[in-house]
Formats: sequence, C-alpha cells, structure tokens
Amino acid sequence: MNLWVLNENVEIRREIGESVIKISNIGNHLFLLTINNNLYHGVVEKNEHRQAYIDLEYVRDLKLVDIDSCKEFLFTVNKDGSLFKCRETLEVVNEIELVEEYLCARGHNATKCKQKVQSIAVGEYGKLFITDSGQLWGSGYMPQIGINSEQPKRVHFFIGRFVFSVNVGNDFAIAIVSKQAKNDDADSDEEENFPPNCPKCLSASQLTSPGSLNSMSEVCPLGVKVLGSYDIETTSTSSKNDSSVSSNEKLNDENFDTKVEKNIIFRNTEAAKEFLTRQISRMSSAGEEYLVECTEKPTRILKENMTNVASFVYEGVKTVGDKVVTLSRHVSGSSDCNSVIENNDESRIHKSNSKDEVILSVSQCTSERDLSEHELQGRINFIVKTGSNLLNCEVWTWGNILHGQLGIGDIIKRERPMIITKLSNIGVKKASVQSFHAAVLTLDGRAFIWGQNDHNQVTAENNSDQSSPKLYSSPNQNERVKDIVCGEHFTTLLTNRHNVVYFGKGTRNSFNFHNNNDENNDAENKVNCFTNLLSSKQYTLLNNGRCEDDNILEFINQEQKMLEEMLAVHLHIIKPLQKKNITSSIASLLETLCRTYSDLLYFWVANIQSLIEYSNGLISMGEIIIFKYQEEHVHVYKKYLDTIHNIISVNGFANISKLLEVPAALYKLKSDVFTKKEKNNEEAISTFLSTPAARLDHYTAIIQHLCTEKNKWADFIAYYESNKKQAELTNAFWVNGGKQVEFLKSPDRRLIKDSHKDPINLLGAGRFSSHWFILFNDLFVHFNGSTASQFQLPMIWIEPVQQDENSQQQQQHQISLKMPEDSLTLVATEAEGKIEWYRALQHAVLNCLNKREALQPPMVRSGSHTFVKAGFFKDATYTGRWSQAKMHGYGQVEWPDGKTYAGQFCNNQLNGYGEMTIPNIGCYEGQWKENQKNGLGCLKYSNSDIYQGHFKDGQPHGHGFLRKGNFMASRASFYIGDWVSGSKSGYGVMDDIVAGEKYIGSWSDNKKEGQGIIVTSDGVYYEGNFHQDVFTGHGIMILEDNTHYEGEFKGTGFLNGKGVLTLPSGHTVEGSMTGAWNEGIKINGTFARTLEQKLPKSFETLCTPVHLKWKALFKHCNQVLGIQESKTPETQKIWQNVAVYLSNASSLKRKKSDRKFPNSLNHLDIIPPYGMDKLNMDNYQIVKNYLTKAFESPYHPLGSLLNDLSEAYNTTYGGRAHPLLLKHAITELIFITRRLYEVVRTLFPGLPAYGLDIYIEADDRDYVINYQALLYPIILPKVHHPLFTLFTLNNEEQERQYKRTLVEWNKQSDYTLMAFLSVDQKFFKTEDSFPHSPIKNQVFLEAIETLQQIKSTFSPTDKLLVIIQTVEKMKPVAQDILGKSYIWNMDDLFPLFLYVVVRSRIPDLGSELDFVENFMDPSLESGEMGIMFITLKACYQQILKEKSYIV
Repeated sequence: MNLWVLNENVEIRREIGESVIKISNIGNHLFLLTINNNLYHGVVEKNEHRQAYIDLEYVRDLKLVDIDSCKEFLFTVNKDGSLFKCRETLEVVNEIELVEEYLCARGHNATKCKQKVQSIAVGEYGKLFITDSGQLWGSGYMPQIGINSEQPKRVHFFIGRFVFSVNVGNDFAIAIVSKQAKNDDADSDEEENFPPNCPKCLSASQLTSPGSLNSMSEVCPLGVKVLGSYDIETTSTSSKNDSSVSSNEKLNDENFDTKVEKNIIFRNTEAAKEFLTRQISRMSSAGEEYLVECTEKPTRILKENMTNVASFVYEGVKTVGDKVVTLSRHVSGSSDCNSVIENNDESRIHKSNSKDEVILSVSQCTSERDLSEHELQGRINFIVKTGSNLLNCEVWTWGNILHGQLGIGDIIKRERPMIITKLSNIGVKKASVQSFHAAVLTLDGRAFIWGQNDHNQVTAENNSDQSSPKLYSSPNQNERVKDIVCGEHFTTLLTNRHNVVYFGKGTRNSFNFHNNNDENNDAENKVNCFTNLLSSKQYTLLNNGRCEDDNILEFINQEQKMLEEMLAVHLHIIKPLQKKNITSSIASLLETLCRTYSDLLYFWVANIQSLIEYSNGLISMGEIIIFKYQEEHVHVYKKYLDTIHNIISVNGFANISKLLEVPAALYKLKSDVFTKKEKNNEEAISTFLSTPAARLDHYTAIIQHLCTEKNKWADFIAYYESNKKQAELTNAFWVNGGKQVEFLKSPDRRLIKDSHKDPINLLGAGRFSSHWFILFNDLFVHFNGSTASQFQLPMIWIEPVQQDENSQQQQQHQISLKMPEDSLTLVATEAEGKIEWYRALQHAVLNCLNKREALQPPMVRSGSHTFVKAGFFKDATYTGRWSQAKMHGYGQVEWPDGKTYAGQFCNNQLNGYGEMTIPNIGCYEGQWKENQKNGLGCLKYSNSDIYQGHFKDGQPHGHGFLRKGNFMASRASFYIGDWVSGSKSGYGVMDDIVAGEKYIGSWSDNKKEGQGIIVTSDGVYYEGNFHQDVFTGHGIMILEDNTHYEGEFKGTGFLNGKGVLTLPSGHTVEGSMTGAWNEGIKINGTFARTLEQKLPKSFETLCTPVHLKWKALFKHCNQVLGIQESKTPETQKIWQNVAVYLSNASSLKRKKSDRKFPNSLNHLDIIPPYGMDKLNMDNYQIVKNYLTKAFESPYHPLGSLLNDLSEAYNTTYGGRAHPLLLKHAITELIFITRRLYEVVRTLFPGLPAYGLDIYIEADDRDYVINYQALLYPIILPKVHHPLFTLFTLNNEEQERQYKRTLVEWNKQSDYTLMAFLSVDQKFFKTEDSFPHSPIKNQVFLEAIETLQQIKSTFSPTDKLLVIIQTVEKMKPVAQDILGKSYIWNMDDLFPLFLYVVVRSRIPDLGSELDFVENFMDPSLESGEMGIMFITLKACYQQILKEKSYIV
C-alpha cells in the first residue's frame, strides 16, 4: 500500500500484509483498521532528509469492525456491536450505548433495548451511528434531523428507510439510503406489529425485526441470508469521512447462499416446511416419470413420503431454531432486551482467478444443473432484484449550506434533510466527505464532486464553490473513476487505468501520484492494479492489488460505459413510455419492452458490481455474474432482444417515435453516430434500444479469451442475427400485404414462406381460382379468394406424396397436409420448390413443438384444437394427445355449454376410461366406446342420485346399482340388479326406503314382472307373481305373528279369490276371501281346528329360481375370461385374458393415481405353474394362496366378480332383514359358491369337480380338497354379517331363553356351578382339597378365553378349530389334577366343557351352531371336529332344557 500526507509521500517501514478498510488520525497519530478486524497504529514523523515515514504497531487482543476520530478521541466498534470512546492511547473512556425506550405493540410495559452498532461517522458537526438493522442514530447538534444532545438518539426522519452509509464533515453530513420494501410473506405483518425487542413477543415474532438487516435481505425459507437486498459493494472500505454501501453477501451457490451468520437461526419454519416439500418432491418427480414409462408397476414410495420427510425436517428445524433463540438470549447479555443475534463476519480471503475456474464455471452453468424453467426464472428474478436495489439508492444531505456543500443547487438554508435528485437512482455506491466538500462514486464509474472549491478541490475551471454535483471529466475519454476520496482541501481519485489523480491544496492542476504506464506491464499483458483509496483529513492511503489482465480491465470499462448509456435510455425513453397511457394495439408490446429493458439494466448492474468486486480481489473470476450465471444472462438478453424483434416486425419504432422525442442529452452520447443535420427521431429510438445487441460480440470474445470452451453467447449471436432478419422480412410482408392480411398481424409472428414469392398451388385447383398460401412461425394460412383458413402448426401433419411411375410430372411434386378437420394436397411446379416448402413446413412444425433437434415432426404429439364443423365435437376445444391428425390417447374436451370430458381417445372418438361432466345433469366416470358410455362406470346425477354399474350405448345395461335420494329425502330407494337399455329388466333387488318395502325378484321395463318376494318394515312377507308392478295371482303372505295366507291376490295386502288362511293357533280357514287385510276381509269358507303350525305349502316355490339370479355378473366375468358355455374352455387362452385384464387395470388405475395399485396386484400377474393336472399338497397350497390373493384384489377378474356378488348379496339380505329370508339366503349362497367354483376350475382344471372330494396324503394324514375347503374361507367373511343376522332373527326366541339361563347361572360361584352341572367329584372335593384346584385358581380361564374367539371367526372350519383348541386347553388341567396318563372320556369331558361354555358367555351361540351346521364340510362330520361340534351343540341344548334357577 501507499500513503500520502497531502501530496507528499509517506514511507511505510513495516508492511502489514493485509488490506486496510479504514484509516483515522488524531494529529499525526494514524490508526489503520484491516479487513481481518486488526488494528495498527503509528506516528507519522520526518527523518533527517525531511521525508515523512511511519512505523506501524499491531494492537493485540483487539478486534474491531469500525473506527473514527474527532479531536483527541478515537471511537471504536467491536465485533459485538459495542461502541467505545477511547483516548489516543486506546484507553477506554466510556461505552456509548444506543438505548431505545420501547413500548410493545401488544401493550406490554416499556423496556430499554440496546442496539448493535455496525458503522460510525464522527466529526466536528456531530456523530452518526448505523445499527445492524439499518437504523440511523446520532448525537451532537444537528437540528435538521432532530439531534440536539450528546446522548445518542434515533433519527426519526429516516424511519422507513434503510441507511447504508453516512459521512460527517465540518458542518454538514450525507447519507446513502433506500426505502424499505415490505416483505410479501405472511410473517411480515406480524413481525412489524410485534417486534422482537419485547421478551414476551419473541416467540410470536420469531426474532425477526422489521427493521433488521435480515428482514431487508433475501432470506431463504430456512433463514439463511443469501444476499442483502440493499447491499451494494464491499470494495472500498470506508475512511474517516468516506463510506460505501456495503455488500457483505454475494451470489455464490445454487441457492444464492454464501456467507452465513455464525449464529443464524431458522426463522420462517413454516416456509421451510413448504420449501423442503417442494424441493424434495421435485427431485423425486423425474424418477417417478421414468419408472412409469419403463414398468407397469411404478413405485411411488418417494413421492408419497415427500411431505412426511419435509415434516420431519421441519420439526427438527423448528426445534433447533427454538433452542438457538434461547441460547442467544443468554449469550447476548443479562438484559432480556438485548436478545439480538450476533453477526460475526468472517475474514475475506483473496480467491484464485485461474482460467480453470472460469472454464468450470462456464461448463457447469445453470442449464446443466437440470433446473426447471421455474427455478431458472426464480434465480433471474433474484439477480434482477439485486441489481434494482444496487441502482435505486437515494443521497440525502443536511447541515450548513454556505459553501454549497449540500449539493442541492443553491445556498438557501434548509430546516430538514434534502435529497440530491441528480444523484438518486443512478447507482451511487460510495460517498466521501471532508471539511466542506463531498464526492460520490457511481457503479458506471462516474464521480460527482461539490462544495467548497477554494483550493480547486472540486474543479480546476475556477475556484468558486459548487452547490450542485459536478461530474468529473477525465482527460482520457476512455478512462473512468474506480474510487474517490475527499481530504482536507483536496480530492484524490483512482481511475480504472489505475492512475491516482490528486487535485486541491498544494497544486493548481491535477497530477498523478502514480502513473501506471506500459513500462510497468509484463510480457503477458498484465497490469499492476490498485483496489481502493482511503482518506482521513490530510492523509490518503492506497491499497495495492494483484496484477490483472488488460482485457478484463478494458471489458469492465466498456461495461460501465454501456451502463451509463443504458441509464440515460432508461431515464429518457423507458420511463416516459411507462407513464404514457397507451391504448393502441402494441400497448402490451411496449409494456413488455419496458419490463425486459429494466430487467436487462438491473442484470447489467449486478454484473458490473461483480466485476468491480473481482477487480478489487474480493471474489474469484468464476463468481462473476456473466460467467457463473451465463444461462440466466442469456435468458434475460433473449427476452429483451425478442421484444425488439417483435417491435421491428410490426414497425413499432415508428409508433414509439410518435409518442416521445429523443432529448439532446441522448444524442450527445452517440455524437459520432448522429450529426446535427441527420437527427431522425425514429432512427434514434431504434439505435438506442438496439444498442445492447452490439455487446454480444464482446461477451463472446471475453469468454473465449478466458477459456476455450464453447460458450452460449456464440450460439446466441447466430440466433439473434437469424431472428432479426426474419423480423425485417416480416415487417416488409405486412407493409406490402395490405389490408387483406392485417387481421393476421401479431408482434411475435414471423413470415417463413409466401406462395407469391415461392410458388405452390392446391392440387386440382380450377383455372380461374385463386389460392394463396402463407407459412408463419405459428400458423399456416390458406386464402381461397378472399376467404382465409387458418391452421395451427402443431396441428399439421406433413407427408410427401409417394411418386407413381404412371403419374404426370406435376403430380410428382405433391405435399399432403392433414389437419383435425381438413386435409390439403399442395403441388409445386418444380422439385426444388417442393423440397423447400416441405423442409420449411417441417422446420416450422418442429419449432412449434419445441423439437428442433428431431429429424421430422412426431406422428404422436400433444396439442389443442377447436372444432368448427358439425358433429359430436362442434365448437368444442380439445387439448391432449394426437396421432396423425386424430385424437388418440389422453385428452380433455370442453364444450361452450360447460360440458367437459377428460380421459382416453381413440381414432377421434371417446374410447377407453374417461370422466364427463354435464352441467345440471351429472358426472360420469368410467369406460367409453365410440363417444358413448360402454362398460363399467359410475354416473353421479346433479340431484345426488348415483348409478354404478355397466353401460351399453350410453344406457345402463347389465348389472348395476342405482341409488335415489337419501334417507332424509321424500323419496329414497336403491336398486341393484340387471338392466337392459336403461330399464330395470331381469333379476334385481329394490329397497324403497319411504314405502318401507324391499322387493327381490324379476323386472321388466322398470316394473316388477314375474316371480318375486316383498318384505315390509311391518314384518310382512309376500311371495308370488307380479304383473305390471302389481302383486297378482297365486301367492302367499306371512305376517309377523305367524298368521299366513296362501291363495289369490290382486295387490300386496289385497286378497281376491280362493285361499287358505292359517291363524297363529294353527286353525285354518279355507274358502273365498276378498278385501284389504288392514281394512277387513269378506270370507266365504270353512273353518278347521288343528294344532299343527306349518309354513305355506308353496313357500320357496313362488320366488325367482336361484339359477336366474345375478346372471349378468357371471356373464360379464365369462366374457372377460373368454369362457363360452357351449365350448370346452381353453385354459391357456383364459390365462391370457387374465393377463390382458390385469394390464388394462394397471393402465387404468395408474391414470387415476391409485396409490394402492402396486400392492393390490401382489404378484397376481405371475401365472402359477400348478393346478393344471394332478395336485399334491405343496401345489394345492400354491393354488390356494393364489386364489386368496385373486379374490382379495379388485383388479383381478375373480376379485371383481366376488366384490360385485358380495355387494349384491349384502344388499339383498342386509338392511331390511326378515327371518323368512334365511332359507333363500342359504340356497343362494350355495349356488353362488358353485358358480364361482366352476369359474375357478377353468383356471385350475386339476381341482376336483363340484361335489367331489380329492384326498391328498401329507404328514401321515389325509387332507380333503373340495369346493367348501377352498372357497368358504374366502366367501363367507364377505357375507357373514347379513347372513348371521338372519340366523339370529330365525333363532330369536330360543336365544332369549339361552341368554336368561346364562345370566342366572353365571351369578353362581364356580363350586356351585360345577356341582349343578354334575362335574365329577374327582375334579373337585372342596376348594382347598387340591393345590391346583380349578375353582381356586381358575385354571380353565385360558380355555374360556379360547372358546370366546369363536365370535371372531367367519368360516365353519375356523370355528371348529376354536372348539378343538378349547378342549386342548382343558386337557393339561385334568392331567395336572389326575395325572399325566389321564385320557378324556365323554362322561368327564361333557360336564366340564359345559362349564367352560357357560363361563364363556358366547352370545347367539345357537346361531353360531346353525351357521356351522349349514356350511360345514361334510367330510369333517365323522372326524374329531364333527365330534367336538356335536359336543358343543349338546351343551347348547342342555342349557336350553335345564331350568334357569339353581337351588
């Protein structure tokens, strides 16, 4: 580094080896603060030759972030943010505390909160302090900002603004500030209303202050600072009275997070949860799509668990955040109000700038990180916002105005701070103040100076004071200012050519301290660089930097020059356009122009900032914006230049020239281009707005200079030139085309081919017809005379017509175009013309489809089309997959009346699975064929009615379920059964909730027709014939009290003719009976006394035969499997059909995003190799396991059939149950099992025929294989509830007796009960006779608990196994009492087993026994299970016969 006092050099006898960021002095005692927070000091003295020198001494154990001095005191700020006043010897006089009295917005008591200081500026005029949250505090006498005390107070004038830097002169001060932007996130309001300074509000506000630096910075959802919104530069380091806007954070990694505060906490944890969910889901989505395409069973585990993973991480984040809050509260100090997180900045290290790093940065640009367009735009928005914050800063001054030092253009005294309009929003990045003059430096390398000029420290033109900022003009026009500082009556600046210029006290004209001429450069075109200047009163310090490539320096210079021009264009063209109220057709285009130009400007600003930081050695070359974010830079450039081309194509510059005039200030920027005589407003606007395109070659050159890798700018230049040529040709077409094509004019539309210039005609066109074909980049237009037909390019399929040897010459040059509703055959006069048109059409279509790398447009593609011709799709808009101009695959259709369809298409028709919604009618979801509902589906009507079942030609056909209304409505019913062409026809069950009737029988044309059953809510049972919905002819009626009638009817409850009436007593009346049962009956007959009570003779004979029930379900299953009744089934073909069904189900359910589907298949797509021939035990188990899985899966034909049958069966016998339906239910279930078994045997012909048994020997015993053993364990659990309910209703009377007996018996003690049940005395004599008395220790408790499990089983075999296990649990007890050799005999077993049954208290035991008896495998009756079943049945009968009370 170099040091001067005024313009005299000071020898530094000890190099400190690190950059200095601040200097300050008390007299000749100089203090230097380095970038690593170290402090050096020394006294400037003179040797015997009158040359000044200084010996620097390092101050140990003192780490500071800022220093400044006033008179005999030095002010220091340590890393904790504490401010101290020290003597020249560094002895601390006192600590200066910035304490704010604070009243919480929630009404809590006032507290005192200590603020952390970040930077200071001290002078004779006063003292100013900036806190780490951007607040400005002051002390001294500065009435313009309300400061009139030595006690620091907050400056209320700047509340709502973030203060970056301040400087204090002898009698004035200056500040660089920016308006605070409100946070968009939901937490911002809460943070503003309830700041964290109040301990009681800490948890609510999450320790984020509205005025904190972090709240003004971009913070990712995890709370990591990524870039300060108002951070501008870290270069220069502030001197005694000069400061720069600090940029402590820089764009670095993919998530923009660079250097993070050491004690940072995760602030917005809710946002963190959403952020993690989104990021992790995005990582998993690509893999899932790959799996969907490559396999029929894609795993969705990743995606399903993303939210859970994010939730776990979120909880961890939240916990850590809470702990850090608590910890920081303790660390920060004893006061609760001082709970501020420390901000410990790490030391900056000069990074390497090798070419390898640039190559790595370019080769690993964003586009190669597989980011989505959304992520790319998010990164762009962040950089653009950063550039905007860098540019839009305000410069405020206050104090004395005698010498014009406020820079506002006059010397009128002001009572409040004033903004220097000329310096605001132009990218001011540094201000320097000393004595009575000031200077600022902008990002584009311009320096403005104003104030006292008694020593020509402002300008050499005269020595008059300057009240308005004056632009410094370098003698070299290509030279820009890199840094500037003000001293006592002098100014020193550093140029980008690394010349140090001094003017002011001690010299009349400016001269160079150091001239960096070519002699100092090495052979590799390297230039010795300096980083920045510092000053303190009469002292100036220059930090030396590294040697730099002259090409980089020239590139920075050109970028700054371009920025200056862009700022002028933005001020004089873009901003006036934004203020115009434009209503023309190009209003949106001009709005886009303003937006894209501003984005490009802000990106330019951010890039220049990174270049400056690189030249100052703060970042490496690979971190420069143009290198690191090359993809983003190209994207912003492309958006802007595309807008320029759109303007060119529609002659938009002429429209702009009518809206505004280019001012003379802009012409001066390009005086070499525009002379006074040749000024053209339209040409000038075109030139200035197109200037950024001229920089493209420079970007290509600089990147190629630094690395040999191919960069994106070279490709972009070719893209730009091609698009510009297309825009100019399109503009000429619009001009020459006249009004006929005016309606086609669009800014983003480009002309590709015109048949007027490149002839082509319609095949077979008449001699006097006129056909004009125009190919645009998005449209193909056919003019037939004055009628125009427009065809969207993505919806055009191009095919060259095959040449025929016998065809005429003209027909050999044909091109066939297919569109959704049209087709055209074009013919060219020559082969070259055909080839040109064919290639142009193909390339245009490929560009529209974004398939530029493909050789030809794909036959299958996605697109949208609105149908105009008459037909099913008239006026509808289709969006989805196409194949050769026909809708094919998944798509969506919307009709103008609101009707919509989403699903599968085939050959321009609704075909496959889809969902259609029709307003005011309903929504159908299911299978389609030829634009009609065909197959399985569900129709939900707008009035809440639902039909679920099969369709044919748009109507319910086959098996289906219809539910009307609900239980609270005036009409409510459901029907399940057969349909024919939309009408109930065949067998079905209907339950009318309102009428209280359930009908089970035959239907025809929506009416009851044929044999059937009606049960009512009053318990009346009807069975007989129905005609036209009327119960008529011979039938039976059974009442709840067992009164029944068999004879002629003419309606339910209406007797009409001969019949027999049986009374509850068993007496009968036989004869002619007429009348309604509930009104009185006229009888003409004979009364007979009898005691025999029987059901009517015709019971069960007048209902629908069981073989006619559910025929549609079995028919559909047979069709799926390919089973024909008249032919012997071919097992191999049946298995092929099963595979097809599973494959279709796989495709269907995947489209519906059924997450359970992969688990539901459960290896069912693997055909078992057994069951075709003779079975052994192992093969049988494999077949049984397969069938169990098949019947459980709704995606297997067997599982689908069983589900439908179970639903039908449960609907029939559930709900409105009647005990007389039990026999029907048993008969029907046996028949269903038989039909299912017949289907199973087509898959496994090795199984025994229905009714036959196969015995397999294994483990020294014989196993029986039959349909009961195979299917009952699968079927019975699905229908157990309604079936068992019927059993309980049928046994209701005896179950009441059974329950009464159990209640009384279980009141007795074990001893009394055993004695009553005749248990042999050897099992008990007295309660203390045996050490293991069953009475005393309740050793039968385990057996009792085992027997109670009979209620949790649903098949006869499982219930019998429970009985066997119960006896096994009893045997050890008997052997323990009577010896190990004891063997059960029935005399001993029965009483004890009866005791266990009584203590088990099994409800509805009689129904359980009837259930087992009706469905037990006959082969088990003679075995152990049969014996145990008879034993349990005998126990039940014993309980019923014995008296209830025990004496």
